Amino acid sequence: MVIFYVILALFCGAEYVQANLSGGTNFIVFAMIKGIQFAAGVYIILQGVRLILAEIVPAFKGISERLIPNARPALDCPVVYPFAPNAVLIGFFSSFIGGIVGMFLLVITGGIIILPGVVPHFFCGATAGVFGNATGGVKGAVFGSFVNGLLLTFAPLLIMPLLGDLGYAGTTFSDLDFIATGFALGKAGQFGSVVATALVFGVLAIMIIATYVQPKKTK
Repeated sequence: MVIFYVILALFCGAEYVQANLSGGTNFIVFAMIKGIQFAAGVYIILQGVRLILAEIVPAFKGISERLIPNARPALDCPVVYPFAPNAVLIGFFSSFIGGIVGMFLLVITGGIIILPGVVPHFFCGATAGVFGNATGGVKGAVFGSFVNGLLLTFAPLLIMPLLGDLGYAGTTFSDLDFIATGFALGKAGQFGSVVATALVFGVLAIMIIATYVQPKKTK
């Protein structure tokens, strides 16, 4: 991550970084510090994931078995990072490159430009890298994360008009789960609040019914 930040700092230039970002600190030193902070943040996340898996999930198991039998814990994407640490970095870099490629395609076409964000490309791209590595090895991690980066660039265009109707014109979100649910709810809301409400409760009903009709696994 230090190398990654230093490369970005070199492209930005010493004058810009020291005048607008580092507060006068040498731009190389500033990039190295930010790279170390990023790595420390990821380490803290992984330690939190291990805590969740080792302590919190078993603590709620008794409650879930009484209230919702056969329930599975819903955890955030960093829970898969410890299974393939190298795929995490490969997925992040590949996704970010996909976001940059998508951004240049938007520049060429003259449309709205979506700048690649480090946070969504890290969390979503790294997760795509882990699953891609599990199903297709290194090629799966690279190409799967690259496609994820393209989706994080082009998919936000779908929800921008809907957010404009809510008074947030020119803003969007890069997380695909937000885009998918937001787009569905936004389109349903255009037909009235009754349709949007019916969609929400309909999806919940399907999820509840599916838990009862799915075949039971034998021990």
